[in-house]
Amino acid sequence: MKVSHFSTFPYGGAAAAALRTHRQLRDLDVDSRFYFHRNDREDDFGSAQSQIHQIEFAPPKEGVFRRFLSRKKTKQRNKEIYRLHNQHLANRDLSAETFSMARLPEPSHLSPASVDVDVVHLHWLSFLADYESFFGSIPPHVPIVWTLHDMNAFTGGCHYSTGCEKFKTGCGSCPQILNPSQNDVSVDSFQAKRSALAGRKIHVTAPSQWMIDLAQQSSVWPEETTFEKIHLGFDLSRFYPVDKSEARQQLGIESDAVLVAFGADDITSHRKGFHHLLNSLSRIQSQAPIECLVFGAGEIAASNALPKFHHQGFVDSVDQQRLIYSAADLVVVPSREDNQPQVGLEAMACGTPVIGFDAGGIPEYVRQGKTGCLVPLGDESKLAEAISGLVDLQSLRQRLGTSAVEMVSNEFELVKQTQAYQRTYEKLCGTSAARYAA
Repeated sequence: MKVSHFSTFPYGGAAAAALRTHRQLRDLDVDSRFYFHRNDREDDFGSAQSQIHQIEFAPPKEGVFRRFLSRKKTKQRNKEIYRLHNQHLANRDLSAETFSMARLPEPSHLSPASVDVDVVHLHWLSFLADYESFFGSIPPHVPIVWTLHDMNAFTGGCHYSTGCEKFKTGCGSCPQILNPSQNDVSVDSFQAKRSALAGRKIHVTAPSQWMIDLAQQSSVWPEETTFEKIHLGFDLSRFYPVDKSEARQQLGIESDAVLVAFGADDITSHRKGFHHLLNSLSRIQSQAPIECLVFGAGEIAASNALPKFHHQGFVDSVDQQRLIYSAADLVVVPSREDNQPQVGLEAMACGTPVIGFDAGGIPEYVRQGKTGCLVPLGDESKLAEAISGLVDLQSLRQRLGTSAVEMVSNEFELVKQTQAYQRTYEKLCGTSAARYAA
């Protein structure tokens, strides 16, 4: 079985999940290759031994006359792409949620060798895939598994719709762009996606049922597209509890206070809800001293009304994350909209209970009174109450943390997730998956 994975980046939450799957597949003797487009960091992710490669695009060979026609067509096409970008996206607020187009000025023809496989497995593709050329370079007979890390694959460009349901019918008058209209960039991108995917054999997976339910409502997919929930998978030899005092010592935190933790790639993201946590902290009434442990890019505004903060900055090292989760007494995941945020599951694997909003895929693992506490979306008063309750009850935190470790071990272990993908690959390829049966 040969599988090629494609991802825009080799780092970040979506890529980390994809790379875990790729590496575990190789450990299970699947011929898996991982291709990424951009690496804006100094880390060397490329490795021939681990089959992790930067994508090399390979334009199809054309005769002189066809090249002339292609250049003319490309010039007209790019003029329209830049017009849409300048009219709707160029001057958007930089803090706004990501929005990405389906048509890009540069084509993204994949090399024949990278798609000469049994299955193509797609992950987060924004700013990588020009849909027409990207999907046009995948042989029509090759089945596609597409793991959704957000909503972008089935919308007209938004990554989270904030409640908008226009992706069901084709978008237009998009609330997330400038100068929305009935024929704006969201319509252009939606139509480009639907055209590029037409006739393809696609199996959509997502870690949360919430995301699967949304994806099934979109009209972007070919008629025979299939859908399946496959949980995220975690290597529990890397995510595990560390003695709390030892973890704090290694992080340089000299405090016996109750540590309330929050983490995100960007702590300033409105969707991730850090502002809800900040507002709730000022309402907490507790006898125990409270301090905050935060990691992620972005700055925390100083305020006398808030407790002491230990800001670790951007963290993508598993060893560092394990220490942070273990040092914390509880982790708050106040996302307003999210697929299955990994911060909460990673914290649980390290024995730390989680408080989260009842939103997106969060309720699928934050189970009230078992692994943590659920709070109504956006209710900062209830969030403060939930934090106060766990701050004051160490025995409850310990019980929830123990139960959380058991849940992650039973449901989110990496080998189980990877075997689910194996079964899916073999089913799509028409081969027996009996040897992977539980």
